[in-house]
Amino acid sequence: MSQALTEFGGVERFQAAPARLFEVLTDLDTLSRSVPDLVSAEVVDDRTLNCVVKPGFSFLRGTLKLTISLARVEPPEAAEMQIAVRGIGAAMQISSEMSVSPDEAGSKLEWRGRIDSVSGLLGAIPNGLVKAAADQTIRHGWERVREKLGEAKPADQ
Repeated sequence: MSQALTEFGGVERFQAAPARLFEVLTDLDTLSRSVPDLVSAEVVDDRTLNCVVKPGFSFLRGTLKLTISLARVEPPEAAEMQIAVRGIGAAMQISSEMSVSPDEAGSKLEWRGRIDSVSGLLGAIPNGLVKAAADQTIRHGWERVREKLGEAKPADQ
C-alpha cells in the first residue's frame, strides 16, 4: 500500500457546540450507531467498542470484526483512537486523531487517520479500490454523525 493511501484526513464543520460534538464523537454507544454497515456492537468498557460490520464492497465480502479503542481523550478538544480490523485471512491496524475547536457557526473538526499495517487479503486489494472504499465509508460516517446532531448535510456535498 503506498504512502499516499496510508494517511488521510480533513476538516468538517458542524453547527453543534464543540462540547456537544466531542461528546457525540467519543461516546461509544453513539459511535456504534455511526459505524457504516454495522451488524452488531458491544461496549466492552468506557474506552473499548467491539463491532461486527459487513461491508458492501464487491472486493470484500463477509464480515469484519472491529475493536475501537479510545487511546487518549482530552474533552472537549482532542482524542485519539486505535482501530483493529480482523477478518478471515485479513487484518488492519488504523490510528486516528481529532481536534475540535469553536467555529463561527459551531465547531470545526480536524481529523487524521493512518493505516499502520495491513496483512492478508486486505493487502492484495488495489489502492484505487481501497481509497474509494475509505472515502465512501468516511462520508457515510460523517452523515450519521450529522444525523445524530440533528444537522443537515452541508450544501457542498
